[in-house]
Amino acid sequence: MSEYVHFLSLCLQISDLNQYYSLHLTQKIMKHNLKSMLNFYSLKLNYLFFVCGFIALCLTSCSKEDSVDVNQDKIWTEYNVYYNQNDDKTHVIARFRFGNPTGTLLELVDSTGANVTFNGQKMPYSLIWNAHHLEFAGNITTGTFVYTNTDGKVFTNTIPTGIDSIEFPNDFDTIVKSKAETFSWVGSALSANQSVGMYIGTYAWDKSALFYTNATGTSTLVMGVQAKTNLPIGPGNVYLQRQVENKTIAGTSKGGVISYTYRPFDKTIEITE
Repeated sequence: MSEYVHFLSLCLQISDLNQYYSLHLTQKIMKHNLKSMLNFYSLKLNYLFFVCGFIALCLTSCSKEDSVDVNQDKIWTEYNVYYNQNDDKTHVIARFRFGNPTGTLLELVDSTGANVTFNGQKMPYSLIWNAHHLEFAGNITTGTFVYTNTDGKVFTNTIPTGIDSIEFPNDFDTIVKSKAETFSWVGSALSANQSVGMYIGTYAWDKSALFYTNATGTSTLVMGVQAKTNLPIGPGNVYLQRQVENKTIAGTSKGGVISYTYRPFDKTIEITE
């Protein structure tokens, strides 16, 4: 279940401002309603759009604390490097929480001596991402995070290796709601610690479907009938991503996770009965 939830959160990491706002909103829903949802899966995914007033309300309700205010050995850490082929950008994220993956968000404040860098570049805190964040042109597949806490302890972690690219097959253009289907991606089968998730949906709330697997050796996703129930007939957008994750990291007694995510070009397909 935790991996499935993690997929939801990752898919929320997107490239334009509306999608950034959606990330915040879904994180709030995740925290209060599921208590185990993003790094990821910050929920229904990055393509749910809401009116500006509702977005503003959710944004103002997001809270964080200075990391100096908590026991430094009780900080849980999440590092993610996320490449989106649609805009050819890599987002680098370092998120700190008190106690566990759903604990209070923490900001590292320079005046306390706490900071985090990626490949030597300091990562500023972003209210949009609720995390320390940098972005780069192109696909960044190697790199190192260095986290220094207020006690002066230093933790170094590198991006997990072994990620492979993934693509939609050229002939994938239709989804049939009334029968189960097997989706075969273009790319190698999953290795240990890898997963693939696919999201199908429109901008309408609760008109979507999500499929996920982390089975070593597989190169397919099975799309069951029940999961496709709410899909509307007509054109639909499909989003795919592949992730490699390492839960054994250099960190405090609370641990954390580091991952690399690859998202290929999105696709528009036809949903039929």
